[in-house]
Amino acid sequence: MHIDTAVPPMADAPLGHTSPAFPGARPGPAPGERTGPSTGASVMLDIGGDTGALVVYTSERLLGQEIETRTHGGIWAGVHTAVRARHVGDTVLYAGVFGSLAAGLYDLRVRHAPGPSPSMAMKQTVAVTPGAVAETRLADPTTS
Repeated sequence: MHIDTAVPPMADAPLGHTSPAFPGARPGPAPGERTGPSTGASVMLDIGGDTGALVVYTSERLLGQEIETRTHGGIWAGVHTAVRARHVGDTVLYAGVFGSLAAGLYDLRVRHAPGPSPSMAMKQTVAVTPGAVAETRLADPTTS
């Protein structure tokens, strides 16, 4: 008997459908849909060896927006995370979390940010260190 263990090809799933790589997973939010706040212990990090994680803090104004990352100077391949309200004690922080990234330099931007050109949305470059959580603050695309 042959069991197919090949990983399905990665492709964007149509809205309302799950990714072929993650059957049963909830599809991402529709454009303009607001995500709810994160609850306690709801973020999983996979760090160690040559991988780290990245937390990108923003203002409340970016709540529900997508932060996109790419290897420094590389192509924008669609690796993104939503900015969500993170409740920490009595404080509310607004952040996107990349739970596992290969160590190295990454460019960040607000995905599909308003403005005259997509390149205006890129804000900064950040270093991800193996086995650690990098933290940075991303300014609003319209305020810098």
